[in-house]
Amino acid sequence: MSQHLRQIFQAARRQKKALFLPYVCVGYPSYSASLKTAEAALKAGASALELGVPFSDPIADGPTLQMATQWALDHGTRVEDAFKLMAALRRKGYGQPLLVMTYLNPIEQMGWDLFSRRLADAGGDGAIVPDLPLEKFDEYGFFLRNRGLSLIPFLAPTSSPPRVQKVDALGAPFLYYVSLTGVTGARKSLAPGLLAALKALRSRLRTPVVVGFGISNADQAAQVGKVADGVIIASALIQLISRTKAAAIGKAVGSFCGRVVHSLGR
Repeated sequence: MSQHLRQIFQAARRQKKALFLPYVCVGYPSYSASLKTAEAALKAGASALELGVPFSDPIADGPTLQMATQWALDHGTRVEDAFKLMAALRRKGYGQPLLVMTYLNPIEQMGWDLFSRRLADAGGDGAIVPDLPLEKFDEYGFFLRNRGLSLIPFLAPTSSPPRVQKVDALGAPFLYYVSLTGVTGARKSLAPGLLAALKALRSRLRTPVVVGFGISNADQAAQVGKVADGVIIASALIQLISRTKAAAIGKAVGSFCGRVVHSLGR
């Protein structure tokens, strides 16, 4: 279990502040650009990073992330590039937690033991695996815990009370709450009823709640941050990168992330 992740959420709760965990697609639009994106986000105050590994058959990614991941795949990006990027960030002195976001297929091909070892060796803190069944969470999570890493569980608006209890009992440093039924994507407004649902859910949980899917800008992040422990922004960042010239990506991402961090009071 990554103690660093647990510690930053404990500190944030004491300070009554929410954390920002932006998503970076490894290899989009190039490896070097994704490294620039990651650095810019961390310099701007991101509390942790979600480093997405491109995969050909994602179940949760909307059109924007599918476009970015397919581009990265077509240009040769693989799981090892995520480990390479993590290690590069550590060599540059960044200490924030780093999480890899991937799917079961690439991990199964590599093997859970080797995957966990490579992740730990690269300086990672854990993994987010959207298609991992909750029933297999303990079995596969063993390999990560054995290396001092965390496996992050999911909850959704459709999760039943027994499932909510089961996820909370896992003792993860945080849980990933999918803010809507559907796939990722930047949206003009938050899902109806999201804030009320989050407030009620968080009051029943011991585990910190980080919200992803559909959060597009600093104003939306600020609203969610009042009732959650953290926010993830993915598609809006990819869209920003897509319309920015390569030489200006770092500056654009840093400015965007800085606004979000400021809105959360970090």
